[in-house]
Amino acid sequence: MPALHVTNGDVIAPAVAAAAGVPLADVVPWRDVLHDGPVPDGLDPLQLAHVRAAHLAARGWEDEETALAQLTARDRALAEHPPEEEVVLWFEPDLYDDLQLAQVADRLAGRPGPVTLVPLSHEPRADLRPQLLAREPFDPSPEPFAALRSPDPRAWEAVPRFGRLLEELPDARTGLSRLEAEILAVLADGPLDGHELFAQVAAREPVPWIADRPLWALADGLSPLVVGVVSPERPLRYALTQAGAAVLAGRAKRPVPERWLGGVQLGRGRPAWAWDAEAGRVVRLDGAAG
Repeated sequence: MPALHVTNGDVIAPAVAAAAGVPLADVVPWRDVLHDGPVPDGLDPLQLAHVRAAHLAARGWEDEETALAQLTARDRALAEHPPEEEVVLWFEPDLYDDLQLAQVADRLAGRPGPVTLVPLSHEPRADLRPQLLAREPFDPSPEPFAALRSPDPRAWEAVPRFGRLLEELPDARTGLSRLEAEILAVLADGPLDGHELFAQVAAREPVPWIADRPLWALADGLSPLVVGVVSPERPLRYALTQAGAAVLAGRAKRPVPERWLGGVQLGRGRPAWAWDAEAGRVVRLDGAAG
């Protein structure tokens, strides 16, 4: 039986299928945006799929029935692949892929058959056969995904590839995640439409990882620091407000909104987890020990 190929989404799937010489149906796109919305602990795969499908539907990215069907089909393809046969993982070295890879590794931990990794680059790529031939053995561990799902983000500090995730916690001084701070910074020079906003924020990231729709959802949630400007002549543009300028300048702090980040639930009445950039660690601003 041919190997099962798992990758980060639909865009790269045809190139993976061509490189492996398999039908496109033998490539499983791991469709989910795990840095956005709840990934709570204590749920089995089907329960978690229901939670994720509801979140994706709430974002307006997919209807819940379709999202659930895609997630459960993906899970089933991985679970039903013969345990002695190879699974080949095709992922890029960035936060978006690292979180997906953590989930896949959790599902594959302990299987007897070989698991290998093809590290994809962010550069333009055509023929992926050389990368496939150079694939590396991969030892799937459940620990990174367990850390992501923990309600205590200090668990993330033990996962070397989650460093960028830590920066998406509210900053201890501004209350902004790193992406939110980047959104305000690029809007300081004037309003931008969604595509311009995405391009300028993405350019500030040393390693590209954020997609456009999650970024726009984050910008939409920044009101009253950011507002949408609509006119008959131009598409929707995002604009920085005076309140946003004050937070950007350090004269005010943004209250933490209701938000899930992995297994961590943020907002009023929740533990005041924050990222202390100067100390390089997670802190609790409400003074509690844990």
